[in-house]
Order: sequence, then C-alpha cells, then structure tokens
Amino acid sequence: MLDVPIGSAKASPERSDRSDRQTDATPPKNRRLALQARSQATEKALLDAGLAHFEAHGFEGLSMQAVAEYAGTSIGALYFRFGDREGFIQAVLERGFDQIRQDTDDLLAKVTTEHASPHEVINAFVDLAVRVQKKSHGVFRAVLQRALVDPKAWEPVGRLGNDATRRLVSALSRFPEVVAIPDWEARLMFGVYAARSAQFNAMYNSQAPLPKGHVAMVHVLYELIVSYLGLPPIGRVGQGAKDQGGRPRKLATSSRTRHTP
Repeated sequence: MLDVPIGSAKASPERSDRSDRQTDATPPKNRRLALQARSQATEKALLDAGLAHFEAHGFEGLSMQAVAEYAGTSIGALYFRFGDREGFIQAVLERGFDQIRQDTDDLLAKVTTEHASPHEVINAFVDLAVRVQKKSHGVFRAVLQRALVDPKAWEPVGRLGNDATRRLVSALSRFPEVVAIPDWEARLMFGVYAARSAQFNAMYNSQAPLPKGHVAMVHVLYELIVSYLGLPPIGRVGQGAKDQGGRPRKLATSSRTRHTP
C-alpha cells in the first residue's frame, strides 16, 4: 500500500464535488455573449424607438409605454435599463447627438480632402450643416423646445456646432488668401455663428427670412459667412479682403459674392 504524502494534489471527494458544482453553475462563454448581444439589441431598439417618438411627438408627448411597444419589448425592460423617464430622455439625446456627430465628422473629413479652394470648403460645410439639421430635425426641434424651459438642454448642440466650426477653421488655415485677412479666425467664427443662429431660428419662426429650399438656404448662409469673413470672390484673390485704407472690409451684401455650386 502506497502512502499519500502530505500536501499531495489528490483532492478529497467533498472538494471535487464542490468544484464540479461551481463549474456547472458558471454559464458558458457563448451563452454570456448571446445574452449580452440580446441586451444590446434591446437597448438599441429602445433608443431608436425613442428617437422616432421624439421626432413625431416631442418631449411633452413622450409615452414610455408606446416606446416599449414600438421597440418590441416591455416597459419593465425600459425602466430596468434607464431608471426613469429623465434617464431615458438623456440616453436618447446622447444617441441622437452621437449620430449627428458621426455624420458631421465623416462629411467634414470628406469635404476638407476633396475641395481645393476656401469657397468650396465653406460651401460644402454649409451644405453639410443644412443636411445634418434636416436629417435630425426632430431631435433638434425637441431639444430646442426643452431649452426654452431648461437652457442647459441646448449645451450639447452648442458644443457640436463649436467643434464643427473649429474643424472648419483648421481646414481653412491652409489657404494663404484666408490667413491674409486680418482677424480671419474671429470673423469666420462670428460668421458661422450668425449663420447657425439664422438656421435654427427658422426651425420655429415661420416668418424668418431664410429660404426654405435646400439650395437657396445653402446659398444665403454661404454668402453670409463669406461676406463677413471678407474672403475675395472667386477670380479676385488678393483683392477685396481690405478696404482702400487697408482695414478689413465691412459686411458685404449678397450681391457682392458669387455662390459656388
């Protein structure tokens, strides 16, 4: 009969049984991944349903039950993931802004690599802004309505716009005719701010003088930015950025700057 030395790796029957029970109780990796995938799919469906509901009814008309039914899940699953109505609203807004930010980043990257003149870059930037607002009109309008009560609700939109403007400043800094304009960065940023204000004002003010059609709206906003920047019209590079006294040109009327298709 062989002696079993102290400290041997041989386990007692009780320890082996306990180890087996622990192994059996641990879910397989593929089961955990499947559960995680289903949970993520449910959360995405709820957020997508929330965005669709906001666009149709705004914040005031938000029905948590309707959102859950639209997503094909239960209202209990909705509250389990987001806590309460306010938590769900914030999550939906974050999802909406993430989509807008991704669209903006993708299109700005395309714009700044494909266009060879500052006029084309500015025109493409404005076209992008108008398209993004049109695509996410329901989200912007819902946030704007909420901001009338809680101004902080507009802060994510402001940050998004400021980031896009900084990207535009960076893209235009490679053009000598732009950097030759005195205080060009400040003038550009204020011009973009004025264009954004006019664009958002038109969302809730039916009497706003901004054209409704896409092409006409882009044309007006483009000219507003270019005119305030003092960028010479195409074909007159080196002229018009300053007045006869060498000072930055005053805000021009729309007839002085041609639009680039």
